[in-house]
Amino acid sequence: MVLPAVLLGLSVAAPAVAAEPAESQEGLVWLKKMASASRQLNYAGSFVYRSSRQAENSRIAHFVNPAGGEFERLETLDGPPREVIRTNDQVTCYLPASKTVIVEKRNPRRFPALLPEQLTGVSDSYNIRKEGMDRVADHECYIIVLEPKDNLRYGHNFCAEAGSGLPLRARSYNEKKEPLESFAFTQITIGGNFNREMVKSRYAAKSKDWKVDRSGLPVAETPADTGWVLVSRLPGFKKLTEFKRSIAGRATPVAHIVFSDGLAAVSVFIEPMPNGRATQTLSHQGAVNIYTRPVAEYMVTALGEAPAATVMQIANSLELKGATATAR
Repeated sequence: MVLPAVLLGLSVAAPAVAAEPAESQEGLVWLKKMASASRQLNYAGSFVYRSSRQAENSRIAHFVNPAGGEFERLETLDGPPREVIRTNDQVTCYLPASKTVIVEKRNPRRFPALLPEQLTGVSDSYNIRKEGMDRVADHECYIIVLEPKDNLRYGHNFCAEAGSGLPLRARSYNEKKEPLESFAFTQITIGGNFNREMVKSRYAAKSKDWKVDRSGLPVAETPADTGWVLVSRLPGFKKLTEFKRSIAGRATPVAHIVFSDGLAAVSVFIEPMPNGRATQTLSHQGAVNIYTRPVAEYMVTALGEAPAATVMQIANSLELKGATATAR
């Protein structure tokens, strides 16, 4: 625990110790500013995503209507065309190559809105600090570093536009401090008036006869005690939400539990075992690790932007209340 400032004169090292809370507090202020700016500002530009396996260029336009509503259009500029239109929490993805439209609920973590709106408890698990300035897409920005206090979570490095706080660049690092993935604007315009034309779909009129996939939309979603509990808790991670979801095409509801340390989130889905017993598997997509394991007559799937060991530990620690044994 950091010593209070009243003990400043007891040691020559005290000034450095006392400065840490102010440094962390300033970093947290900037995190909150970034989270707000990415959702409340108007902006349009192009950015590049890079991971060890791929690089992809995209164009984004984001506007907030003064009369109400948040609107966004994102399109990929490489490979097969893909357009994502978001109106508040509804997302429609157009895939012209396969003539498919996918309708789902909003993915809450998409660049530049990578930070959750609530950042409760982040400073418990990360050292947060502001480290000088840089320049991204011809805009001055402050470097904000989140250094994890253990190996249960990833490290992050952001560059926040000096005036608005909009994240212009985001990088994540694994537990070995190796780069995982990055996003960075190559061109960006911040501000301006609401422009509905810039967030209109170029495929909506052409897609009337395309296949529509709504399997990702829950028919019903009810906060409930799912009956599943963590028998071994991870430091910093707390249960954020717990739901029972009815999904089209599934006879029984799916349990959905989200655990978070205030920044990283791990979602767990629990459903009756499908035909053919599921096997234990681990895979990843960029910074997201996905782990599946059978538990008695259920299939547990955990996924999140956290180290594989963290995702696996959460899934392996879940048990149905009253269960005396689990399949390993």
